[in-house]
Amino acid sequence: MAEAQTTEETIVDQMCQPCSHKGFNQAAEIFCIVCMEFQCKDCSSVHDTHTYMKKHKLVSVSEGQIHVSSTDSDDVNVITFMCTIHNKQFEFYCQQDDALLCSKCAITSHRKCENIADIVSMDGSGGCATLKNELVGAIDTTKQDTELLDDAEERFAADIRSLPDKLNVMKSQVIKIFDDFVDAVKKDASVYKFNTKADLAKKKAKCDANMKAIKKTMATIDSIMSRGTPAEQFITERKMLDDIQQTVKDTNSLHRDISCTEFCCTFVEHLKKLKSDMLSAIDSEDFHVKFRMRSASSIKLQRSIDLKQERDEEEKPIYSGLDFLPDSRLVAIDHSNHKCLIYDGNLKLKNSYKFPYKYPACVAVVSDDEVVVTSGGNYRLNYVNVSKTNEIKMKRTYKMNAKYISISMMDDEKCVVSTYDNDKHLRIVSMTGVEDYFNIQFPSKRYKPGTNFCTYIRGRNKVVNCDRDEDKIYIYGIESGESIVVKDNLIKSPRGVAVGPYDHLFVCSADTHSLVEMTPGGRVLSSHQLDIKYPLSVAISKDKKLLAVSNGPIGTRKLSLYKIT
Repeated sequence: MAEAQTTEETIVDQMCQPCSHKGFNQAAEIFCIVCMEFQCKDCSSVHDTHTYMKKHKLVSVSEGQIHVSSTDSDDVNVITFMCTIHNKQFEFYCQQDDALLCSKCAITSHRKCENIADIVSMDGSGGCATLKNELVGAIDTTKQDTELLDDAEERFAADIRSLPDKLNVMKSQVIKIFDDFVDAVKKDASVYKFNTKADLAKKKAKCDANMKAIKKTMATIDSIMSRGTPAEQFITERKMLDDIQQTVKDTNSLHRDISCTEFCCTFVEHLKKLKSDMLSAIDSEDFHVKFRMRSASSIKLQRSIDLKQERDEEEKPIYSGLDFLPDSRLVAIDHSNHKCLIYDGNLKLKNSYKFPYKYPACVAVVSDDEVVVTSGGNYRLNYVNVSKTNEIKMKRTYKMNAKYISISMMDDEKCVVSTYDNDKHLRIVSMTGVEDYFNIQFPSKRYKPGTNFCTYIRGRNKVVNCDRDEDKIYIYGIESGESIVVKDNLIKSPRGVAVGPYDHLFVCSADTHSLVEMTPGGRVLSSHQLDIKYPLSVAISKDKKLLAVSNGPIGTRKLSLYKIT
């Protein structure tokens, strides 16, 4: 066959399929979508002859080729409109047996059946729409299952990655336990040595005393024997006999005592304690790595402090921004009193710094000793140094082209900010103050101050924007272009948002006085009730073990610290 090199019409010459079955070569002129056949003019005339075929849809050959091409695709199931038993067109439907019939099926197998309808009289559009709706639901369920598996895979991988750290912790514990054991044994051994030395000294002293007494008596006897008369020697023998016998008896008794002397240092109790402590340190539960489906975290209140107005402050404090330094110190931004404050792990205030401008907004930790602070309507980003000794000082300031509120780090070189009174709801800003845009189609609106808050999910390359007015959470995939809108009854007036364990999002739901936890795919997992009303700002430590939250101007103003498990 000669190829027809046109761009829109026939790609190859198409022959009439019924003629081909009869051994003839005849060019096709139409395609029947119901018969799924290319037909010449004569063969297609049967559509005007048979009543049941009059509603068949006839299209051009080029359209037919496109239809066949798409139907034959791996992405589309091929539907046959022919009876596979008799190779004839389906013409009837048996409602009694729920079966499609060709004319031969109707005569041979279903002639006693009632309620056999002519297919051309049937309208399947509604049924197909119902099937499609069911498949849409199945697609949503499958997406949820895929997200569950992705999340579980990430949790499993995170657990595997944590094994070396767990082993190092165990190693340190075991070394400390053994060092403590050695120290305890050394201490007890010193006591044993001291007591034994004292006992030996006593026995040596007795030996020395006996030796001295024996030598003295020996000298006396030698003198009498060499100089004394026999009578004097007799008197000496009679007078010294009892003393000498007692001396010999004492000497033999001491000898037996010394011969049987045995000193034994026993450290059995220390060894028992060592075994118990080692077994506790080597906890096998820490090494049960499981492939677990997603579950919500638990948070437990560690400490909470009331935020009170100090004498030198203009207003009651509102902590509009929070973030953790790598060493778990907490940086807070007091919007009302224009301050940056540093707290330790027990929420004890270590230092504060007053900005030379009004109304700083939010903060993100850049490194071990640097944070970046937004300033709302001041059109600026301020980089602030925070030393290990809690000294705070301004480093540099960049003038911006938009009004920024919330901020989070995208990577070591860039951050993500939310804007207000602007069509671009989120922007990228480099550490040198260069602004860039996301290729995202944002909702057509402009936010007012304090009505949208953002964060960035590093592990997923997703950016999140909380819409306070519409009670919505927007999750945008930067690479995929996927956009997810989350609206749930648990989320009311969302404010600050932070990324927690396994990239789960923790959203301040102000009107429900809670933190709502959801997956990075937008599935709501849980609502964590708080000890404060109307939460405004939230931050999670770099090791994902601590969570800090503060509230707005309504009710008692607090700063609370929670442990995440």
